[in-house]
Amino acid sequence: MREVYQTLLNTRLPVLLALALAIAGCGGGADSSSPNSELPVNANQHAEPVIAADGLQLFGELNAEVFSASGFVVLSADNDPLATVEWQQLSGPPLHLLAAHTQAIGFDLPASGQYELAILATTASGAQRQLRFTLEALASSDENRAAIRLDHMATERGRVSLRVDSDTSKIITDIVWEQLAGPTVNDIEYQADVTAGPLHSAFFAAPEVDSDEVMVFAATLTFDDGATASDKVYVGINDAPTDRRGIFTQNEQFVTTDMQPYRADSPWAQALKRCVYTNLLTDSCSFAELPLIGMQTQHPDIDTILDKTLVSHPWMGDRFAEFLRQSATAEDMLNLLRGVTAIVISYDIRPSFYWVRTGAIYLDARNFWRTPAERDTLNTAPDYRSNFGDELQFGIYWRYVKNNQYYYPQPALAESQRNSRDLAQSEAALAWLLYHELAHANDFFPPAAWAGIDSNQTPLSYFQRNPANSTRLDSFYPLQSAALAGLAQVSFGGASAAVEQRQFTPAQAADEFSADIAPAYYAYYTEREDFATLFERFMMLYRLNVSADAGVIGQDDNPDALLTWGQRDRINQDSLQARTAFVVERILPQLNVAQLQSQLPGPQPLRAGVSWYDFAALTEQSGVLLRLNRATSEQFRPPLQQPLADHHLRY
Repeated sequence: MREVYQTLLNTRLPVLLALALAIAGCGGGADSSSPNSELPVNANQHAEPVIAADGLQLFGELNAEVFSASGFVVLSADNDPLATVEWQQLSGPPLHLLAAHTQAIGFDLPASGQYELAILATTASGAQRQLRFTLEALASSDENRAAIRLDHMATERGRVSLRVDSDTSKIITDIVWEQLAGPTVNDIEYQADVTAGPLHSAFFAAPEVDSDEVMVFAATLTFDDGATASDKVYVGINDAPTDRRGIFTQNEQFVTTDMQPYRADSPWAQALKRCVYTNLLTDSCSFAELPLIGMQTQHPDIDTILDKTLVSHPWMGDRFAEFLRQSATAEDMLNLLRGVTAIVISYDIRPSFYWVRTGAIYLDARNFWRTPAERDTLNTAPDYRSNFGDELQFGIYWRYVKNNQYYYPQPALAESQRNSRDLAQSEAALAWLLYHELAHANDFFPPAAWAGIDSNQTPLSYFQRNPANSTRLDSFYPLQSAALAGLAQVSFGGASAAVEQRQFTPAQAADEFSADIAPAYYAYYTEREDFATLFERFMMLYRLNVSADAGVIGQDDNPDALLTWGQRDRINQDSLQARTAFVVERILPQLNVAQLQSQLPGPQPLRAGVSWYDFAALTEQSGVLLRLNRATSEQFRPPLQQPLADHHLRY
C-alpha cells in the first residue's frame, strides 16, 4: 500500500501562488501543456567536449556572463568509467559547489573574473586522472537574461527536472524548450507557474544509455517588449548498474547513484551504501548489518543519528544536523529516530516516505533547503497522482497556523523569487513531516519492542510476525464513516469514483467528518495513516503550539474556496482524546498525555461561508472573526493542503 495525495493546487480552486507539484514536499502547480509531448531535437547528435585531457572529457562553456547559471559535466574518455569525482575551485570569487562529489556541477556566477577549477577523478579500475580549466565570467549590460537550473548528473531512467527563469522585471510571455544534443528525450511534461502561463519547467526520465552520456538543452524566453534571451544546460546520464529484481527498480524507480554517507568515517558507511537506497538492493538487510538506532542505544545523541544518515548532497546533512541541534522538537526527534535503521535524504525522493522493508525513512530534500542555490539542486518533477479526487464535489483540506499566521504551507516562496528560508521556516517544513514519518516507524517498531528484536531478522520479517499498534487502534477505536473510507480511496489511492461518490456533496462530507473521530480526512485512507496523523497533530500542538485547521470546501464553481465547514484543533476534541492518548503513549510513553490534553486548547469552529484564504477562527470568548495575516501582495493565496501532501507509506 502507498500513501498518496491530491494536488495542493486543485485546478477547480485556482490559487495565484503556485508551487512546483511533486510526489513529496510542499507544493502544487498548474500544468498548461500536455504530457507525452516532445522537445524539438537534433536527434542523437553527440555533445562535443570543450576540453579533453588525461582521459577526461569536459562538457560546458568556458565563457559566461556574470550572474548567469553555469555548469559542467565530466566523463571518462575511454571504456574505464569514473568511480569517484572531486571538483575543486583553485581561484576566483567563491562558488557554491554543492555537488562537488558528482560528475556534474551547476552554480551561479557571483562576479566577473576568472574562475580556475580542477577535477580529481578515479576510474573503476583505480586509475587517477586530473583536469584543470578556467571559466571566464564577463560583465554584461544586457537586462534580457535567462537562467536554466540546474546542470546536474542523472541516472539512466531516473527523473530529471529543469527550470528556466529570468531576473529581469519584464513579463515572460513565451518559453520554447529545445534539445541540442545527446540521446533523444521523449515524453516531456511541461509545467507553468500559473494557469495558462509560460512553461517554466520541463520534466522527463533520462534515456537508457550504454555508457555515460551528456544531454544539452536550451530554453528561449520572449518578454512582453518582444526581446528574447536564451540559456543552455548540461545534464549528464550515468550508465548505472541496476538489478531488475531490485526493490526500487521493480517499481520503475531508478534512484541516483550519487548517494554518500553524510559522515564518510561512519561505522555504518558500507551498510548505508548497500542496504537502503540503491538500484542493486534486492532484499532487506538484517538488523545485524543495519540495526534500529534504538537497538544500538536508548539515548542517541546527534552524532549517533548523523552516523546513520545517507545523503545525495552534503548540504542536506548539514541542514539536518542544524535542525537536530536547534529545533524546539530536537529532544522528541532524537527519541523518535530510535525507531529507524537509517535516514535517507536525497534530491530525487518525492514524496518522503517510511519503508518497513528497510526500516529507513526517506526524506524529500526540499524540506531542508535554506538558500536558492540549495533549492536549485532539487528535483521538482510533478506527481502523476496529483489529480486524484478531482471528480469529487468536495475536498477536505488542512493547514497549520500559529499566532494567527500561516505556519505551513509557507507563502512567498515561489522559486522565481530566489528567496531564502530561515531556521524557523525550515522547522515548519520539517517538524510535522518528521512527527508523521517517525510515527510510522514507531508504529511498526515501538519502543517496547526494541530490546527483544532478534538481530538475525530483517525489518520486513519482524513486521510480518508482529502486528503494528495501528492495527490495535483500529480494533479499539475504529472510524465509523464507511462513506469517507471509500471516498479516501478515490482522493488518495486513485480509485475511480462511483456514481454515488461523484454525487456526494460538500454538506454530506461535512456531516460525516464532523460526526466521526478522525483527526483528518487522510486518516480514512489506512489505519496506518490514522495512527500517524493522530500523533503528528498532537505533537505539533503540544510541542510547538501550532494548530491544525481542517476545512470541507466545495470544488465546483468555488474560486474563493468558501468553507462548507471547518474546525481548528480538532485533535483535542473530547471524542478524539482517547484515541490520541492510545497512540502517543505507545510512541513516547514518558509523556503524561491526559495531563497535557487538559492544558491544550479545545476545538474551535471555522465560520462557514468565509474564504479559507481569509480567516482564522471564531473565538469562543468574544465571537470575533479573526483574520489570518496575509502577504502584502494582492496575489497572495496560500495553497490548499490535501492531507497528506509530503509523503507516503510503503510496506
